[in-house]
Amino acid sequence: MKRFAPFALLVAVTAWLASPPPAAAQDTTAAVLHSARSYYEGLDFERALPLLRQVISPQWPFEVTTAQRVEAFTYIGAALVLVGQRDSAVSYFAAALASDPFTDLDPLQFTPAQTAAFAAARPRVFAVAARPVAAARADVRTERIHFTVATTHSAALQVLLQPLEAGGPPPFAIFQGESEGARDVAWDGLMPDGRVAAPGRYVLSVVGRSRLSARTDSTRIFFLVAYEPITLEDTLPDLGRATRLRERAGAAGASRQLVKGGIVAAAALLVSGAVVNRELGGGQRGGAQLVAGMAAAAGVAGFLTLNRPHDVPANIQANLQREAERRAANQAIRQRNADRLAQAILVITPAAGVGP
Repeated sequence: MKRFAPFALLVAVTAWLASPPPAAAQDTTAAVLHSARSYYEGLDFERALPLLRQVISPQWPFEVTTAQRVEAFTYIGAALVLVGQRDSAVSYFAAALASDPFTDLDPLQFTPAQTAAFAAARPRVFAVAARPVAAARADVRTERIHFTVATTHSAALQVLLQPLEAGGPPPFAIFQGESEGARDVAWDGLMPDGRVAAPGRYVLSVVGRSRLSARTDSTRIFFLVAYEPITLEDTLPDLGRATRLRERAGAAGASRQLVKGGIVAAAALLVSGAVVNRELGGGQRGGAQLVAGMAAAAGVAGFLTLNRPHDVPANIQANLQREAERRAANQAIRQRNADRLAQAILVITPAAGVGP
């Protein structure tokens, strides 16, 4: 019976454990890519390339994400450079860029020949891209909202924003100029008129025109704008009748004068009647009647005079002063509310969908 030396046995077991599982046992895209990377890192391109080509094949039965497809294109291109098929490698690198313009090669992980082939692929394809918006909060006084966009090569680029509510303003540019590769675009959270962006759904549109081929491409992403809760003051209500002083007077004082005249007249008649009956002659009664008549006439005159409506200047001035104070207070409240809105904290979240 043949025996294995301990050292030879250890080497055999280690090699078996380190080797990737056979492709037949792999039934997901992620597993196939994992095996292909292992073969690539071991410089076993004869095994890596068939697995990578399976992933990008139309006949591949499993789901393939954009990131997985880009990874397969990139590693095929990298492997082909190392086996001396540079032209084919450039084509696969171009396919990776077309799928995701953010694709790039890390010079610490890839050779100068591979990065040079990748650079040669950039002029062959033109595409623009924008990363999904990351959830963020921003104080519009001191902070900015950041978007990341990319072009595969030099282009005239426009980055536009537009709120999607009905009847809203047209798109406005937050960047316009030359761009190449990935770049950051910052937005101050303000609309073209200087106001803070209103809460709602927004679209970010990226439109580019190649400087090499005059081809154009565009993409768009959606996001939501909201405010952190803000406490606003209520303005003071209009002065009601209950709080205003009477500006016209007369009726109450007139009635008192009329009643007073009537009382004096009645008293004069009663006194005159008593005096005539006990002590005086009938001639004295006529004088009392005259006094009563004069008192009644005075009461009527006072009633007619005071019953005529007339202004009360002090009350009018007081009401005007109260109204001016109310307007000034409301103006101050509106200004404080505007200041709070201008200092709003914007909350940005990504939004799904492909339309309003």
